[in-house]
Amino acid sequence: MNGRTGLAADEAAYLTGAAEPATSSVLISNSKFLNSPLFRDVYAQMGLKRDGHDLPDAYLIPTLSRAMGEVVDPARTMALLAAERDCLPEFAAWLDERFVSDFTAEQVAHCAEGTLGARIHDFIAGSGYQIDFLFRDAPRNDYEFLLKRRAQNHDIEHIVTGLCPSQVGEIALIAANTIANARYFSTDFAHELNLYGTVLMSTSLSRSGLHYPKTLPALLEGFARGHALGSKQAKPLFMIRWEEHLDRPIADIRAEFGFEDGPEPGHWDWVFEAFKG
Repeated sequence: MNGRTGLAADEAAYLTGAAEPATSSVLISNSKFLNSPLFRDVYAQMGLKRDGHDLPDAYLIPTLSRAMGEVVDPARTMALLAAERDCLPEFAAWLDERFVSDFTAEQVAHCAEGTLGARIHDFIAGSGYQIDFLFRDAPRNDYEFLLKRRAQNHDIEHIVTGLCPSQVGEIALIAANTIANARYFSTDFAHELNLYGTVLMSTSLSRSGLHYPKTLPALLEGFARGHALGSKQAKPLFMIRWEEHLDRPIADIRAEFGFEDGPEPGHWDWVFEAFKG
């Protein structure tokens, strides 16, 4: 094989300097994520694997959730949430209301065509999906309530923003939520809320660049659209009570909440197959 595939010794030395990492009989670093064998493994799998037709795209999500449980400190998260409650009256009121819903197709069967309720009806009755499929138990504390509402709002956020559930649309929606969270909350609490999405965004970018180069420009477009959409939000999307907007045309909702950065319908439909195999 002609041509260089690596760096010459002097070039490598320029980049590495004279420093050497400490030696140890086990792998250890100053990163709790790298130090966790489960997190290390699932992150590598998600970032390096191909997305085959044999398993659902979300197949590794339960494993990632277990890995997150190993590296996240629940006590710290709860303390940060309490601090946000103290300094953000709007957030405290939202937490105190503890509003949750339980969507059924019958509840939105009356909604006129073109409304949010009609789209939710089609989502449940037409495709057989569930709006509420995670964290089904009653929340025992503020953080469990926050997680429940994030899950309940997720598919509705796809509908109202126009960021489709393709591999690109999912990442675009995560980017939108990441920015909205970062603008509203303190850096430390936003970091806790955005950890999961950070993994999904970074590993999706890796898989796209390594295996599906045709999708890479679209994925970068998704990041840009999500960033623009999230930057316009006055509060996190999970705090919006979409149940109050069921009878409104989706076009009106998008205009009110600044969701014009979502693409035209079908814009990323080709990605479903291009980002697989």
